[in-house]
Amino acid sequence: MTSDLQSLADALVVLDAITTAEVDDGFVVATGRLAATGEELTLNVDPELEDLEAGEDVDLDALVGTTERLLELGSDRWQAIRDEVASEIEEAVGDEAVAEPTDLRDDLTLVSSAVFADAVLLAFAAPRQFPESQVLVQLDEDHTVDDVQVQPVDGLGDGES
Repeated sequence: MTSDLQSLADALVVLDAITTAEVDDGFVVATGRLAATGEELTLNVDPELEDLEAGEDVDLDALVGTTERLLELGSDRWQAIRDEVASEIEEAVGDEAVAEPTDLRDDLTLVSSAVFADAVLLAFAAPRQFPESQVLVQLDEDHTVDDVQVQPVDGLGDGES
C-alpha cells in the first residue's frame, strides 16, 4: 500500500497547481494553489486504504481528478459555494448569539481540505463568529454542497463531534 501512496504523491506533484506532495500515515499531504482565490491550500488526499478489498488498487485517476477539479474551481463557483455555506449556517443559527456579528462570508477562511475519490471535505475557520469551532463543508463530485456542519475545534468546546 505504501507504493500506492507514493504513486499517488507522484501523480499529484505533476499537476501545475500542486507544489508538494508527501506520503503521511495512510494518505498524501499536498500543498496546492486554489485558482479561485490564488491562496495556498493544504490537501489531505485520502485513498481510504482501509476500505479497499484485498488486491484492489487505489483509484489514482479519480483521486487526482478530484484534486485537480477542486484546485481549478473558478471564482464564480467558489463564491457560490461560500454563499451557500453562509446561508445554511445563518438559517440554522437564526437569532442565536455569535461571538461577533459580521457577514459570515467575510469571516470564512479555508484552512484545509480532505480529498476523496468522490467527495471533498473543506474545513473553514470563522474566527469572529465561531472562534472555537470550524465549519466543515462536504462537496460531492460536482462540487455541490452536500453537507455543512459547525464543529468544535479539537481540544476546544465539549469535544463532541
